[in-house]
Amino acid sequence: MEHRKGDWQETYMGKFYAIDPRSDEVNLVDIAHGLSQICRFTGQCKHFYSVAQHCLNVYRDLEQLGYDYTIQLIGLLHDASECYISDLPKPFKVEIPQYKVFEEKIEKAIYDRFHLPFPTDEIHKIIKFSDNEVLYNEVEQLMNNVENWTLKYPHRKLDIDTKFRNMEEVEQEYLEIAYKLINNLQKM
Repeated sequence: MEHRKGDWQETYMGKFYAIDPRSDEVNLVDIAHGLSQICRFTGQCKHFYSVAQHCLNVYRDLEQLGYDYTIQLIGLLHDASECYISDLPKPFKVEIPQYKVFEEKIEKAIYDRFHLPFPTDEIHKIIKFSDNEVLYNEVEQLMNNVENWTLKYPHRKLDIDTKFRNMEEVEQEYLEIAYKLINNLQKM
């Protein structure tokens, strides 16, 4: 039996070693399923709004901005590690630097699984810009203390989907778009 660092965790489709991630153990169904059931803003928003919905909105923004399939897929997957290790609110994340180390290892396994380059600084800036633009639009629609956010961060007004949606529906949409992008990249 092969020795792995850390213990495995159960996933929807099997198991995953978050401490010792491998690309062949990354499963798109696990990603879509997990993200569709994790609420953004640590659940402190007006209604349930999943990380998968957020990622779909980032993907759509990148598509509308004219970025290629690679950037669009990276945008769709930019929070995929959260299906394995959840997320921490920003105040805690900056205080726990080891979290970023584990998150990056998982991200590398995810990008390798889908034959994507690990985002360069330039690609990271593109994804982060869209991520933040979507975030500030989400805040306006989902949070009560909007002025805490939007006065500090000017942003474009986006037509994003923040309505309460069935988790299975979001999971299915996430999978359909991911498979479409993966197929488009394979044809190139």
